[in-house]
Amino acid sequence: MNQNLQNRNEVDRGNVVTEIGIERLIVSVMINCILGSAIVVGLIALGLPILAAISLAILSAIAGVLVLTKRLPVELIEIRKRKPWLSILWLLVALISLVQIARLSVFMIDPSQTQNSLFPGDQWMIEHCCLTAYSESARLTEEGEINIYEKELYVGAEFLTGKGPRRKIESFGVDPYHYPPPFLLLPMVTRAVVNGDFLNLRMLWFAMSVLSLMAAIGFIIYHLEPEGRMRMIGMSPLIWCSMPVLAGLQMSNVQIIVISISIIAMALLPRQRAIGGLLLAMSSVAKIFPGILFVYVIAQRKFREALRIAGFAVVLSIIAFIVVGPNPFQTFIEYELPKLSSGEAFSSPFSRAFAVARNMAPFGIPLKLNWLGLPGMTLEIGRIVSSIYLLVILVLAIWSGRQKPRTGTDAVSVWISLISLGSLVSPFAPANYVLVSVILLLCLNREFFPTWAAITTWLVICVPFLISREAPFLIQALCFLPAQLIAIVIPGLIIYRAGITTVSEKNKILQAPLAPEVSTDN
Repeated sequence: MNQNLQNRNEVDRGNVVTEIGIERLIVSVMINCILGSAIVVGLIALGLPILAAISLAILSAIAGVLVLTKRLPVELIEIRKRKPWLSILWLLVALISLVQIARLSVFMIDPSQTQNSLFPGDQWMIEHCCLTAYSESARLTEEGEINIYEKELYVGAEFLTGKGPRRKIESFGVDPYHYPPPFLLLPMVTRAVVNGDFLNLRMLWFAMSVLSLMAAIGFIIYHLEPEGRMRMIGMSPLIWCSMPVLAGLQMSNVQIIVISISIIAMALLPRQRAIGGLLLAMSSVAKIFPGILFVYVIAQRKFREALRIAGFAVVLSIIAFIVVGPNPFQTFIEYELPKLSSGEAFSSPFSRAFAVARNMAPFGIPLKLNWLGLPGMTLEIGRIVSSIYLLVILVLAIWSGRQKPRTGTDAVSVWISLISLGSLVSPFAPANYVLVSVILLLCLNREFFPTWAAITTWLVICVPFLISREAPFLIQALCFLPAQLIAIVIPGLIIYRAGITTVSEKNKILQAPLAPEVSTDN
């Protein structure tokens, strides 16, 4: 009888595994619809006619559904019966996310369709595109410009003197360039793919951002326990309809790509050391702040992986030196780096109320106090605050690296927390995109963020984006202050809690009484 019951259970388990389930099908369709929107935009960027791009995207989405559906957790099957209201809420938020990504896709294809901008009434948002800096820096490098960090090359000399409008590419105001020379390889390669056409480059960048973020979420889910996977799938729509993600996608900022690549790198590092090391080296030489994960790897005493990362970083830097020449390296070290350290490089945004109010970096705290009338709050004070902050996160990275995570959720939470904290070392860290990593933490960490706490914190982060940039500075600063505190405090607490829990588990093992020896004497 027991044998028959066991056989029946095995058959039932096999039926569950092979059953598709309407729930898994719906989740798969939603994922592939988001990917399909990005693929359409990317294919148009590569020169395909719209109808051909849409047709290929539909075919790829169908193939994606066929491949993905049975690979989603079996726990999703019949979840609508177990949790009907949560299932309806998930579907509603997922549809909102899909609509938002579709709207942005249309705006990427045709920037004149401003009604599909994230905020159609915000002219600054419509005209702002970080990719202008990347594209122009690559073009200037190719043309042999000696100092690609000269601000007037981007915004225009007349604009700096107040005698003329800001330089534009198409309908977008050009941003200055502040990144290290190895970063230039990415815009140079992507510009070559689209033959230097900026609008096509913008579309391609959008597709790359969406695809990389979706891949990062996939790698996160793969590293979690079954309960964690279900939570991440359940919370993922909140990622795609969050303001930091949508704003980052619209403004074509590289932050989303860098964060995604860094997460994928850490996920691959244990099994695919070469690929993981290469990806982390790429993100670190491009944006510097992911280098905090390199410190974490060393602290874990994974010296072989650390050597690979360092080796790839050196190789990439050498390749960049060969491709772009010595001028960008020399001017970055002698001209740009001191300005970045002092905050002078961001004098333009620091002169605008909304930019100061929405700056999440610790460097920006004295600047906010200065705007509120507190004397003595200078850039130098900001630099001191930022230096202390950098020292603290280095200590956190080393300390957390010495603790072995209990679970996959702990490990991923620590990675993303370090990435999040590292992104705030810059003097200027706009809420528009640096909060992406915090949004990921909300959706990932059940122990720290129960569902109600995650949703509440999500609202605290996203709602202030609805405030007009023309609102008084005090109102904007107060509304974004909770988000800044969350961005600084929460990742640190997550790292601390994961480490303390690990230490307590070790202590329990060390303090456990030894089992009595069994005598073998007769």
